[in-house]
Amino acid sequence: MSDHDTETYVRRDLAAIPPIAWVLAAVVLLLAAMACGLWAMTALGGRLFPAGPSPTPIIWTVTPVPTTVPSAVPTDMPAPTPTISPEIAVGRYVRVTGTEGAGVSLRQDPDVGSPRLGIGYEDEVFVAIDGPREVGGYTWWLVRDPDDEAQRGWVVANYLEPVDHP
Repeated sequence: MSDHDTETYVRRDLAAIPPIAWVLAAVVLLLAAMACGLWAMTALGGRLFPAGPSPTPIIWTVTPVPTTVPSAVPTDMPAPTPTISPEIAVGRYVRVTGTEGAGVSLRQDPDVGSPRLGIGYEDEVFVAIDGPREVGGYTWWLVRDPDDEAQRGWVVANYLEPVDHP
């Protein structure tokens, strides 16, 4: 038997099946599909799809924007000139502070390159005898030891604080 003969034979056998058999076969397949669907729904607990994360609702709120109220235009005022130690004055006592124990240099002239004459130690008290002088970006005061007039020198004001008579 050739392939052509086999094909003709199969066609004849399918044509011999009455149409009612085809309808019954379709109904059986439909019932089987429905039974599988019912079984799947029962197995999944009545849900068609497994539960996943629920969406989080987003609530949009309107935030009021503050409005600016026009203010009066300020008049031109001269800028204040800051001073490092406004309370230091000639004749007042000052204490060495902020050197972390290293002390401050007593210099011959108000300049960081000037020769060092001595050291003012942390918490040591001096009397301001001249100043202030602005040199090299620093404010300088000439101080002397109240007990030894020979110990004197220029000191950067950053390391001095005014004190009452010791």
